[in-house]
Amino acid sequence: MWQVLGKDTTLVRMGKDWKERMLELAGEGRRREILERLFDIAELTNFYNTELDVHAFIFQLPEDTPAEELQAYTNTVREVRAVTDQPMVSFRGQPQRFKLVITAEKEPELIGKDKTEGYSSGAIYQAVYDLGADDRKPIF
Repeated sequence: MWQVLGKDTTLVRMGKDWKERMLELAGEGRRREILERLFDIAELTNFYNTELDVHAFIFQLPEDTPAEELQAYTNTVREVRAVTDQPMVSFRGQPQRFKLVITAEKEPELIGKDKTEGYSSGAIYQAVYDLGADDRKPIF
C-alpha cells in the first residue's frame, strides 16, 4: 500500500527504505559516495504528520558541517531524485505530500533541563516585549 520511490514499504521502514532506494538510484560513483557520507554522519528522522497529511524526512548534520558540504549533499539528493519518475511517497498509487530537510542548524531547547542559554521562559521573546515598553500612551 505504501511506496517510497517506487519501493513497497511500511510507515515504520520508510526512512530506511528511502535511503536504500536512493543508493540504488545513485548507482556507482561520486553521487553514491556523497550519499553514503551523508547517511553515515547525519541523523535521519522520518515521520508522517496525519493532521497535515505530510511525510517528513529530516537529516540533521553536525553543526560544524561546512556550507559547501551541505550544498553538495543537497545537490546530490536533488540529482538522484531526478533519476526516477516515481513519487517520493505514495499510498495506494496516489502521490503523497512530503518535505525533505537537510540541515546543520541546531534548534534551541526552550524547555527542560538542557535549555539553551538565553532562551528560557520568554527570554527569546524579550525583543518583542521591549518594542511595546516605551512611554507612549494608548490612543484610546
